[in-house]
Amino acid sequence: MLNTYIKKELGIKLTAQQLKQFDAYYNLIVAYNQHTNLTRITDRNDADIKHFLDSMLLIRFIDTSKTISLCDMGAGAGFPSIPLLILNKNLDVTIVESQTKRVQFLNLLKATLNIEFDIVHARAEDYAKDNQNKFDYVTARALGELRMILEFGSPMLKVGGYFIAPKGSKYQEELADAKNAVLKLGMTYEKSDLITLPENHGFRANMLFKKVTHKPGYPRAFSLIKKKPL
Repeated sequence: MLNTYIKKELGIKLTAQQLKQFDAYYNLIVAYNQHTNLTRITDRNDADIKHFLDSMLLIRFIDTSKTISLCDMGAGAGFPSIPLLILNKNLDVTIVESQTKRVQFLNLLKATLNIEFDIVHARAEDYAKDNQNKFDYVTARALGELRMILEFGSPMLKVGGYFIAPKGSKYQEELADAKNAVLKLGMTYEKSDLITLPENHGFRANMLFKKVTHKPGYPRAFSLIKKKPL
């Protein structure tokens, strides 16, 4: 069914090799999930839609004609960056993950799928302080509210780079709350890709922001980000 969803939503047909990788990906999640909580979604069809398809929808914002760098903050089991990497080998992916057991899973996933990506065991806000103006794209699927993840991620973007924020049905509220953050971080809001996922699996708003200028001094300490959000 995964190929059916991908062809309908993206006009892409997965290769036999890609389908084998997604099979191996799913099987590893189910096996690992027996002792470590990675996800509540373990039914194959649900995983195809809510993990794999949902992640790959971000490809609509990415230039696939050349090698580009992407940082995925708090990817957990690898979403959205690893499905995107399976789909497009031109991605140079760095995952920043703070939880040890999830880092262990990602290392196992890397070996299982035989694909190349970097795994950094760190908190996103700490990594961002020493890795500024580095990436073409930054994303975070389930790390926190918009103004917080923008403060984590925007400093790591090159000027002219893009932040992709996958959000749910309250995306407009988060965008309104983040207007000041967008301005202070030297970003502009570009557009949102609004998708109704197949088989009543919910709504997705993939939001795109562009870095116009670099603003030094961000991200602030996490305690200050929580206490006084932008």
